[in-house]
Amino acid sequence: MSDMKKINDDNLDQVNGGMLFDSFGYEGDPNLRWEVLNNDNCEVIARFSTKDAAAKWVTDNYGTYSYNAQEVDWDTVQRLRKNPNTY
Repeated sequence: MSDMKKINDDNLDQVNGGMLFDSFGYEGDPNLRWEVLNNDNCEVIARFSTKDAAAKWVTDNYGTYSYNAQEVDWDTVQRLRKNPNTY
């Protein structure tokens, strides 16, 4: 089993990532429960089986900014999906 599933590379440059969400019991594949979410709208960028793998992928792809690899809860995910940051 793969440790990761991610979006198409052609779309990756249009993403501002990477909050982390433990989706177990909410959505997605229970074997890839750690989701990396777009900071602007909480769309799923990639899925991983462990939090460490997700956090490493985020910092490798988006840097070590304070909001990257920040874990968010379900309420935050829902709020940002309903009210995406667009500018």
